[in-house]
Amino acid sequence: MRYPSILRRYLATTIDGCIIAAVFLAVSYGLDQGSSVIGVLRLLIIFSVVFIYEPLCTSRFYTIGQKVTGIRVRKFQTLEHISILAAYQRIIIKGMLGIFSLLVIVFNKDKRAIHDFAAGSVVIFEN
Repeated sequence: MRYPSILRRYLATTIDGCIIAAVFLAVSYGLDQGSSVIGVLRLLIIFSVVFIYEPLCTSRFYTIGQKVTGIRVRKFQTLEHISILAAYQRIIIKGMLGIFSLLVIVFNKDKRAIHDFAAGSVVIFEN
Protein backbone atom coordinates (compact mmCIF):
# COMPACT_ATOMS: atom_id res chain seq x y z
CA MET A 1 0.00 0.00 0.00
CA ARG A 2 1.37 3.41 -0.97
CA TYR A 3 0.45 6.45 1.09
CA PRO A 4 0.74 10.06 -0.11
CA SER A 5 2.92 12.60 1.69
CA ILE A 6 1.62 15.47 3.77
CA LEU A 7 2.54 17.79 0.91
CA ARG A 8 0.47 15.88 -1.63
CA ARG A 9 -2.52 15.74 0.72
CA TYR A 10 -2.19 19.45 1.47
CA LEU A 11 -1.98 20.18 -2.27
CA ALA A 12 -5.24 18.28 -2.87
CA THR A 13 -6.94 20.28 -0.11
CA THR A 14 -5.52 23.54 -1.50
CA ILE A 15 -6.83 22.76 -5.00
CA ASP A 16 -10.28 22.04 -3.57
CA GLY A 17 -10.08 25.25 -1.50
CA CYS A 18 -9.30 27.24 -4.66
CA ILE A 19 -12.31 25.70 -6.40
CA ILE A 20 -14.54 26.60 -3.47
CA ALA A 21 -13.10 30.14 -3.43
CA ALA A 22 -13.74 30.48 -7.17
CA VAL A 23 -17.38 29.45 -6.67
CA PHE A 24 -17.64 31.91 -3.78
CA LEU A 25 -16.25 34.75 -5.92
CA ALA A 26 -18.48 33.87 -8.87
CA VAL A 27 -21.55 33.84 -6.63
CA SER A 28 -20.52 37.05 -4.87
CA TYR A 29 -19.97 38.97 -8.09
CA GLY A 30 -22.87 37.33 -9.88
CA LEU A 31 -25.48 38.38 -7.37
CA ASP A 32 -26.57 41.95 -6.74
CA GLN A 33 -25.11 43.33 -3.51
CA GLY A 34 -28.13 45.50 -2.64
CA SER A 35 -30.60 43.06 -1.11
CA SER A 36 -30.46 41.24 2.23
CA VAL A 37 -32.20 38.30 0.55
CA ILE A 38 -29.30 38.08 -1.88
CA GLY A 39 -26.88 38.07 1.07
CA VAL A 40 -28.69 35.13 2.63
CA LEU A 41 -28.82 33.36 -0.74
CA ARG A 42 -25.07 33.90 -1.17
CA LEU A 43 -24.38 32.39 2.25
CA LEU A 44 -26.61 29.39 1.52
CA ILE A 45 -24.80 28.72 -1.75
CA ILE A 46 -21.37 28.96 -0.13
CA PHE A 47 -22.45 26.78 2.79
CA SER A 48 -23.77 24.23 0.31
CA VAL A 49 -20.55 24.20 -1.69
CA VAL A 50 -18.35 23.79 1.38
CA PHE A 51 -20.47 21.20 3.16
CA ILE A 52 -21.67 19.22 0.17
CA TYR A 53 -18.79 19.24 -2.34
CA GLU A 54 -16.04 17.54 -0.31
CA PRO A 55 -18.13 15.02 1.68
CA LEU A 56 -20.26 13.99 -1.28
CA CYS A 57 -17.37 13.72 -3.72
CA THR A 58 -15.09 11.98 -1.22
CA SER A 59 -17.73 9.41 -0.28
CA ARG A 60 -18.86 8.65 -3.84
CA PHE A 61 -15.74 9.07 -6.01
CA TYR A 62 -13.17 11.87 -5.43
CA THR A 63 -12.83 15.64 -5.32
CA ILE A 64 -11.08 17.50 -8.11
CA GLY A 65 -8.04 18.01 -5.85
CA GLN A 66 -7.91 14.29 -5.12
CA LYS A 67 -8.17 13.48 -8.84
CA VAL A 68 -5.38 15.90 -9.79
CA THR A 69 -3.02 14.60 -7.09
CA GLY A 70 -3.90 10.93 -7.64
CA ILE A 71 -5.11 10.21 -4.12
CA ARG A 72 -8.26 8.58 -2.80
CA VAL A 73 -9.95 8.42 0.60
CA ARG A 74 -11.04 4.92 1.56
CA LYS A 75 -12.18 2.91 4.59
CA PHE A 76 -9.14 1.88 6.58
CA GLN A 77 -10.01 -1.80 6.92
CA THR A 78 -11.59 -2.61 3.56
CA LEU A 79 -10.40 0.13 1.17
CA GLU A 80 -14.00 0.64 0.02
CA HIS A 81 -15.49 4.11 -0.38
CA ILE A 82 -16.19 5.79 2.94
CA SER A 83 -19.77 6.53 3.93
CA ILE A 84 -21.25 10.01 3.67
CA LEU A 85 -21.39 10.12 7.50
CA ALA A 86 -17.66 9.30 7.72
CA ALA A 87 -16.98 11.97 5.08
CA TYR A 88 -18.81 14.55 7.23
CA GLN A 89 -16.93 13.44 10.35
CA ARG A 90 -13.71 13.83 8.41
CA ILE A 91 -14.42 17.35 7.11
CA ILE A 92 -15.67 18.65 10.46
CA ILE A 93 -12.62 17.43 12.37
CA LYS A 94 -10.31 18.50 9.54
CA GLY A 95 -11.87 21.96 9.63
CA MET A 96 -11.61 22.22 13.40
CA LEU A 97 -7.99 21.05 13.64
CA GLY A 98 -6.64 22.29 10.32
CA ILE A 99 -2.97 21.60 9.58
CA PHE A 100 -2.49 20.13 13.08
CA SER A 101 -4.53 17.11 12.04
CA LEU A 102 -2.08 16.41 9.22
CA LEU A 103 1.00 16.61 11.44
CA VAL A 104 0.11 13.25 13.02
CA ILE A 105 0.85 11.60 9.67
CA VAL A 106 4.59 11.48 10.32
CA PHE A 107 4.08 9.45 13.52
CA ASN A 108 2.18 6.44 12.16
CA LYS A 109 2.99 3.87 9.50
CA ASP A 110 -0.35 4.20 7.69
CA LYS A 111 0.12 7.98 7.26
CA ARG A 112 -3.28 8.68 8.82
CA ALA A 113 -4.26 12.14 10.08
CA ILE A 114 -6.42 12.73 13.15
CA HIS A 115 -9.47 13.20 10.93
CA ASP A 116 -8.70 9.83 9.27
CA PHE A 117 -8.61 8.07 12.65
CA ALA A 118 -11.92 9.71 13.62
CA ALA A 119 -13.62 8.70 10.39
CA GLY A 120 -12.02 5.26 10.03
CA SER A 121 -10.43 6.32 6.75
CA VAL A 122 -7.06 6.19 5.08
CA VAL A 123 -5.67 8.18 2.15
CA ILE A 124 -3.95 6.12 -0.53
CA PHE A 125 -2.70 6.57 -4.05
CA GLU A 126 -5.20 5.51 -6.69
CA ASN A 127 -4.51 2.13 -8.27
